[in-house]
Amino acid sequence: MSDAAELPEPGPDAASDSSAPAPPQAVGVRPHPRPPRPGELSVGWRAVTAAAWIGVIVGFAAVWNASVQLGLSTWWLGPRADPQPRYIQFSPFVAPVLMLLATVNQVRRLPWLGLAASAIMGAIGVADLGRVTSLAAVELTIAGAAAAVSIASFTGTYRTGPSDAAVGETRPADVGS
Repeated sequence: MSDAAELPEPGPDAASDSSAPAPPQAVGVRPHPRPPRPGELSVGWRAVTAAAWIGVIVGFAAVWNASVQLGLSTWWLGPRADPQPRYIQFSPFVAPVLMLLATVNQVRRLPWLGLAASAIMGAIGVADLGRVTSLAAVELTIAGAAAAVSIASFTGTYRTGPSDAAVGETRPADVGS
């Protein structure tokens, strides 16, 4: 018996199979995602960082609400009879919102930016120490928590591996190594 005799002959169905359309590809899905760059946070740490800065925004909104309800005026809100301009009232929210946007857009060196934003938030709390000590303590606690998350997120930063640096490539090594 020859091998040619065992193979089935193509019939009319073989031609129709070749004209079948290819399966559709998902719209908006990248076939090959961009590899992480050195200095970026891993996906998990980006989620933690985003949650932390959302918490900072909520925390300062709570300080605002408590200040209004208790009648205690922070420097950035001013007294109820003579409030600060709106751009001053919203100034404590600028750094957290920028950090949230940077986190969502995968900006490199987020832990360092987070420490800078935490320092700004801390300065806002220090300025309130002479006016309303209790609210200033809350502001400083919020800034300290944001700084702690920023320090901890250094462990989730992609770094360049030693063998890659020798050949000049910028492929990240394992997270935290």
